[in-house]
Parts: sequence; C-alpha cells; structure tokens
Amino acid sequence: MIKPALRSRATALGSSVSALLLLAAAVPSPASADTMRTLNLAFSCATGLPYGMSVDNGSGWYYPNGSSYAVGTTKYFTVYIPASATEIAIDTGYCDGEQSQYWNANWHGTYSGLTPGTSTVNAYGYCDFDDYYGVYYRECSVGGITYS
Repeated sequence: MIKPALRSRATALGSSVSALLLLAAAVPSPASADTMRTLNLAFSCATGLPYGMSVDNGSGWYYPNGSSYAVGTTKYFTVYIPASATEIAIDTGYCDGEQSQYWNANWHGTYSGLTPGTSTVNAYGYCDFDDYYGVYYRECSVGGITYS
C-alpha cells in the first residue's frame, strides 16, 4: 500500500515534470529563430527630416528595433532586420514640412533586393510625395546598398 505522503510527493513530481515538458514545447529552439543583421540607413525626405521608420522585408510592415540620430535633414538609423531577408522597402511615419493631405497617404515605393547573410547592410532611403488624380502617395525608395 502506498502511503499518502509518498503519493502526494509522486503527484507533485509528476506535475513538475509535466510543467517542464509544456514549457520546453512552448519555447522555440534557438536553431529555429532567424538571426538578425544590422541595417545602417541614411534616410531623408523631400520636405524635411523623417520621423519614424518602418520596414518591409517580405513579411509585412514593422518597426524594427534600433536607434537613430539626425544631422541636418537626414536621419541615420541603425536597426536590425532578419539575416534571411532578400528584399527591403522603407516608409516613414511623417516628414517635416509634409502637407496635411499626405499624412495618411498610401505607400507607393520600391523594393530593393538584398543578399541574405549576416554582414551589415549600408544604404540610403528617400521619400517624396505625389498625387495621381486626387489620390495621395508617399513614394519611398532604398538605394546605394553595400555590405560590410
């Protein structure tokens, strides 16, 4: 016959093992996570200094982690993007001097190809504004891509 104290210890041990197994299943293994690479971007707008930067590398728009500083009307961003990215597009949240009709403008830019890998990507970005028959667009592009 199993004593009550031994039974409660076995139950506690079983619960602990179950909790550890569930935790291990919920946490992705480091091998499955995409490594990151640095993107250094000198970013400017036709109307003035850009504020905020979003990136699309084929998986949808997001705001990457990183830092920035401004010199004149150019903002220099150092952010992190997935090493597996094969293309990149940028957008800004707002630019100094931007006319109010462009505050919620549609993005109409270009994607630039990237070579996948872990080397640092150095590039420049530029946004301008236009309208086609009353539909307002923010046109942003990435150029001058080099690797270091």
